[in-house]
Amino acid sequence: MIGFVVRNWFRDSLETMFVIAIGGMVTSVLRQARRGNLPIYRCEACGGVTSRAYAVCRHCGAPVRS
Repeated sequence: MIGFVVRNWFRDSLETMFVIAIGGMVTSVLRQARRGNLPIYRCEACGGVTSRAYAVCRHCGAPVRS
């Protein structure tokens, strides 16, 4: 019985830490969005929203400059 309670306490504390961490990240993104600090990357060829993580645009296949 004691082991069960300890394991639940440990799991619950980990879940709480994850919720706090995710809440902090969401708060940070919302603050940056309010200030206008979140850049939106657009493809120069088609104007579609793209990511800097990929070498080519997913809409038209043009190379993306970062």
